[in-house]
Amino acid sequence: MRAADRFEGLALLGTAATGSLDLAVPALVESGPTENGEPGLTLASLAAPSGTRRLRLTDGAAERVLELPILAPEIAGAGLGVHRVADRVYLLHAPARDTALAEIRSSDPELVVLGNARTLWNEGEPLIAALRAVRTSLGAGPVVWAPRVALPHRIPFLVYAGVDLIDTTEGELAASRGEYLDPTLARIDPSAARTERPCACKGCRPADGPADLATHARFAYRRAIAETRVALREGRLRELVEARLASEPALSELLRYADHELGPLLEERAPVTGARSHDYVLAESHRRPEMVRFRRRLLDRYRPPPSKSVLLIVPCSKTKPYRRSRSHRRFAAALDGLRDLARVHVVSVSSPIGVVPRELEDVPPARHYDIPVTGVWSEIEREAVGEGLDHLLRHGHYQAVVAHLDRAEYSFVRDRLPTAIPATWTAGDGATTSRPALGALRTAVAEALAAGRPLAGGPLTVVAEELHETASFQFGRAAGQRLFAPPVRLAGRPWFQRVTDGTSDLATLREERGLFHLTVRGARRLGELLPRVEVDPAVRLEGDLFVPGVRSADPAIRAGDEVGLFRDGRLAAIGEAALPGRLMRELGRGLAVRVRKRDHTETDTDLTEQGSRYAQGPVVEG
Repeated sequence: MRAADRFEGLALLGTAATGSLDLAVPALVESGPTENGEPGLTLASLAAPSGTRRLRLTDGAAERVLELPILAPEIAGAGLGVHRVADRVYLLHAPARDTALAEIRSSDPELVVLGNARTLWNEGEPLIAALRAVRTSLGAGPVVWAPRVALPHRIPFLVYAGVDLIDTTEGELAASRGEYLDPTLARIDPSAARTERPCACKGCRPADGPADLATHARFAYRRAIAETRVALREGRLRELVEARLASEPALSELLRYADHELGPLLEERAPVTGARSHDYVLAESHRRPEMVRFRRRLLDRYRPPPSKSVLLIVPCSKTKPYRRSRSHRRFAAALDGLRDLARVHVVSVSSPIGVVPRELEDVPPARHYDIPVTGVWSEIEREAVGEGLDHLLRHGHYQAVVAHLDRAEYSFVRDRLPTAIPATWTAGDGATTSRPALGALRTAVAEALAAGRPLAGGPLTVVAEELHETASFQFGRAAGQRLFAPPVRLAGRPWFQRVTDGTSDLATLREERGLFHLTVRGARRLGELLPRVEVDPAVRLEGDLFVPGVRSADPAIRAGDEVGLFRDGRLAAIGEAALPGRLMRELGRGLAVRVRKRDHTETDTDLTEQGSRYAQGPVVEG
């Protein structure tokens, strides 16, 4: 019965069990007894018949003995398949046939040992293919152990790729060869370590005698697994993985394979919400699943609001959301007072996210990222921006484009602008916030607006269009259309918008979240387009929903998504997913959905007609 407190990539921080052995995963398995009986998992080799390797996993209180066949040679090759080595424990030699994986799946496995992991690591892509096969076929339930692969600097990547048990065997063998292990630099010359004394462990600073490299190796493993668990708890494991890439070329190679081969699984585990900023420093940051998803959803789900007739392209800012930055506030001040200003569509260009329309600035990860700013754009960064601009220009109703960008730095943008629409560059080759640049910005936007027709319906019509597109980005175009189908009215303030049907709330949007919260009435509007979680009829929804109460869950659900809880086909409640839909079924314990509203009429707060404190806010008919 596996449970997860945190998850990132294919890593699950939580608990698991195999036999009577309880595990806090990801876990370190030390080869040989721990020093002075310290707590922790240990691995020992026992006497075994010829052709068999007998291993004992123990935490001092419980143990699991595994009888592993010695397959010679221990290499990758079709047909090696699987071997049962204990109750619900299997030795897997990849690549394995689908029928072999189906055999494992039917037994509800607790532990899968990737027997030829060391060879797979040396081959590169086959290791990722094996991990993909295990997690695709067997799910998140079984604990995965990849023996004799881990060194301290590799641990963050292995955990990110779905390995749960990290043994110290390879490091202890390296120490016996006189190698000094380091979690950051992989290996250090022992003489340099003795001179500079970078480590304060007992092995490096013995009371007497020379340094003990084996003791130091164990300390390096313990430090690396602790750093990995901390990063996973903080939601920064991917950042730690990228920070370790320089220690070994194979890590960069394997991360590229993982982003490609495991991409759908990584995206599935990436929450759609966020509360803290993350750093995107390396080229590998462009491939992080949340960034890939944002760019894809922009193309698939978002369309520029129809009333926007002037596309204003501006640079991003360090401050998020951009509109709060000093530069963007100066842009806004330069345009203040212009007639029909709501027709201007402000779009920021940034790396690695591409383009961000103003109405999506609060949608994660647009609100939560930081990057190094050099003024030099790589081809990957340019293509992300260009692809986004192409999409906006193809689907927008723009009559003019104003590019308030440095001409030299953003010269690549010029090639993406169509010749059929007049385009004006207003920043020249200098600062975008200089007085001449801001004056040119005001003049260009004023002239573009004067050439168009007055805005029909007033500024609140544009607000409704922007909210509609935010909903489409979140739920999909069909669901966004249904949520905003008449009758619909708006009320609230810019930082807290309410969508109503004229009597009761349908959805609310707070800027700090960036995504809509639905009411029960709003969920009913979406109907079959709402992601569904089927609840066991025996479960009473008096609080949040936990995994044992989930009968089925839409695999398209991501953590942070709005979901409907259904009992016997009837909507019973709505809430926010705490797990991806697939993990709700693959795990045995843990929180599945934070329930927010149940199917009671009184929980849908009456708004516009019956005296809500928001009733005096701006209202627009839809």
